[in-house]
Amino acid sequence: MARIVSNIAYLPGGFFVAEVIPFRGWRYDSAVAGELAKLISPPYDVIDPALRDVLFRQSRYSIARVIKADRDTAAPQGQSYAAAARLFDAWRQEGVVRQDPEPAIYVYEQHFEVHDRKFSRTGMVALARLQDPGSGILPHENTLAGPRADRLELLRAAATHFGQIFGLYPDPAGGVDAILKATKEERPLAQAADASGHFHRLWAITDSRKIAAIQSLMSDKGVLIADGHHRYETALAYSRERPDLEGAKFVMMTLVNMSNPGLVILPIHRLVRNLPEFDPARFLAKLRKRFQVRAYPGDSSAVREAVRGSMAARLSEGDHAFGLYLNDDNFYEVVVSDADALARIEGGSEARRRLDVTILHQLIFEDMLGIGPERLQAESNVEYVKDFPHAILNAVRAVSSGEAQAFFLLNPVRIEDVRTVAGNNERMPQKSTFFYPKVYTGMVFDCIA
Repeated sequence: MARIVSNIAYLPGGFFVAEVIPFRGWRYDSAVAGELAKLISPPYDVIDPALRDVLFRQSRYSIARVIKADRDTAAPQGQSYAAAARLFDAWRQEGVVRQDPEPAIYVYEQHFEVHDRKFSRTGMVALARLQDPGSGILPHENTLAGPRADRLELLRAAATHFGQIFGLYPDPAGGVDAILKATKEERPLAQAADASGHFHRLWAITDSRKIAAIQSLMSDKGVLIADGHHRYETALAYSRERPDLEGAKFVMMTLVNMSNPGLVILPIHRLVRNLPEFDPARFLAKLRKRFQVRAYPGDSSAVREAVRGSMAARLSEGDHAFGLYLNDDNFYEVVVSDADALARIEGGSEARRRLDVTILHQLIFEDMLGIGPERLQAESNVEYVKDFPHAILNAVRAVSSGEAQAFFLLNPVRIEDVRTVAGNNERMPQKSTFFYPKVYTGMVFDCIA
């Protein structure tokens, strides 16, 4: 169930503005590398082993062969990142990827469908000057140590930003969008349809007057990171390691207006496993003592959608609700509206304490299941499930088979809550938001050195 975002006002709080500049991007030469659709890929963090194998088979020039270097079993142990860097360098030498002749701010458009609705989202790809979190570029989620270390190893080896960090900026008047829209009347530099049926197109703005106009319009705006927190922190760490590299002071971002009608946020659900001595009946009894619990007989897709419809209605009324499956022939809706219970939540602003994901993590995971922040950070008990029918079905099956113990459905986070928490210089729990679709990797690269 998507939350469609539109007509969003400026970020609250005081912070410095973001600085964006054009750059000479590197792009695939289709005459050498072949069809672009076989070369681009989703970001590294959503490529599971099965998808990785598919992407690898599509082309020997697939960018997945570089960004999933940590999974390259052909490289000697500990040398996969260096092997990935050598591979990309060979592509540059062979002309598989070539650098554009002029600095540009690129226009990136995605057409996509989600939950039977069609959308289009347009942003610009530029370099943004790296700043400490909470200044001109605001994060909104906590990160995990493993992905940060992984991306830093690849950046050290290749000195290239392969994927684009997805950022949002406030522009209700649509001044930047007007420039981007005019550019889309020209023939695109590149276009491709990915395996999910999404369509990607890229243009370049090289006119210095248009670039200056964009920079002027952005001169009073901050940027909220929608997706790519690990890569942003990695880029910042690398810039501190390499103060001698001017290019390391910037990171490649796709920037989208918060008022863009194609901005969609999906929820990320939670699958619980590996809890010793977990008793579903006893857990359900605990829930009933503290919260309102309603049973929905069955575990079909229709039952799940009925639960989610009720959850959405609760959200609109200001309540906090979760879906729950325990493998007892029922789905449940758990409603947390008790003021005393909510008052027990600690840490941060009122906006952060009232997030559904914060409530779930503190009142249910930590207080009832013993899954505290350390275990969440280690990812030993909780698996994060994207809001796709097949992923939800697989999670339900995991509980039904005994492979997992409980599955929680969440409502999507509202963009106004993301904006408020970030504006307070706070972070949401990890995996709180899923801005859909992901910004694909492979349309353009930024080689630092």
